[in-house]
Amino acid sequence: MSDYAPARKHTVVLGMLALISAVILFSTIEIVSKDVARKGAQIEPFLMVFLRFFVTGVVLLGCGLPAFLRQGNRLHWQDAKIFLLNGFFGIAVSISLFHTAIIMFRNASSSAVVFSANAVFAIVIARFMNHEPWSFHKWTAVLLALLGVSLFIFEKGSPSLDTLKAILTMSLSALGFAYSVCLTRRWVHKYGAMVFMGASSLIGSLVTLPLALGRLPTDYLGEIAKVWPELIYIVLFGTTLPYLLYYIGLKYMSAFVAAMTFFLKPGLACIMAWLWRGEQMNAWTISGTMVILLALSQTIKRNRAA
Repeated sequence: MSDYAPARKHTVVLGMLALISAVILFSTIEIVSKDVARKGAQIEPFLMVFLRFFVTGVVLLGCGLPAFLRQGNRLHWQDAKIFLLNGFFGIAVSISLFHTAIIMFRNASSSAVVFSANAVFAIVIARFMNHEPWSFHKWTAVLLALLGVSLFIFEKGSPSLDTLKAILTMSLSALGFAYSVCLTRRWVHKYGAMVFMGASSLIGSLVTLPLALGRLPTDYLGEIAKVWPELIYIVLFGTTLPYLLYYIGLKYMSAFVAAMTFFLKPGLACIMAWLWRGEQMNAWTISGTMVILLALSQTIKRNRAA
């Protein structure tokens, strides 16, 4: 027992470090994407999605598929349909809208906070997809999330049509991602997290490839050259590495703890945007952030009760 306890403590520390590191890296995506836009590079959202998730899909499958096959498992055409469904809505649609909305918002922090409401939107979708019952905490979370998101229409100090479009675009992205979360809950146990997300990422990226190629600017190499350090960061350190760290953390920590660490992302994104880009939030967006964090706290109560 004396040898087991230190070993157990070591794995818990390792798991938490992996999860927190993943969330910190995920929280930089909106900020670095804003830097790409600031430099005036014409990097279409479809190209960004392809670059991010093609590499991530290959790496995750390379890490997870050998163990999956050694256990006697095999993949069939019906499995490809599930990966395609998740890749289409969770990657091709959701993340393309995500990168579109980042450009539309004035602040990177605003896009990060509004997107974080996907955890609450998943409650609504799970009621129908996963047959999860309603509760007082769920209704409270949904209503608070809607209120918090609506406050971001005052991002520029007064309501504007451009900000409303940004909110609607990011909300659609969050809905697509929430659908993917519910789909993952249903099927991930069959494949394991790395295989399921790896295959979904790879297929989702390939779905966006024709759209990315069709919208390439004439001097696409020149546009990429303007922001190649940012693109490398987004692909490797903002996507591939944090996904690996997140799934490593899941090996040692419960799904509840892993989900709870993701609720740090809105606050981290705001702090990092302030430190990195000098972004200032007004009273409306600060209030909206606090209301959305309160909504997320209601989902924590729901998960703990489950």
